[in-house]
Amino acid sequence: MLNRGLRVSVAVLAWMSVSASQVWACPMCKFAVESDDPKPRAYMYSILFMLCAIGAVVGGLIGFLCWLNRSERAAMNAAGYQHLFENGVSQLALEAAKDR
Repeated sequence: MLNRGLRVSVAVLAWMSVSASQVWACPMCKFAVESDDPKPRAYMYSILFMLCAIGAVVGGLIGFLCWLNRSERAAMNAAGYQHLFENGVSQLALEAAKDR
């Protein structure tokens, strides 16, 4: 799973770097880069800040869910339920499959 995700990420990064010449900036950002006026530059930084804030919230949520998953798995292993992770199915599901 990790290997596939890494391959997809590399492919997307390569595609983005090849098609970077076709990307256009918004008019305010382009004006901010070309001039010394502080208003368009402030507008550009506010957009970047909002994008980073969304990424931080989503990243924090994903990090919390990964931490929660690890702690629950450790608690299940400590309680003696590691066979659920090894088999991937419960005994009821196995019995139901045998009855068919």
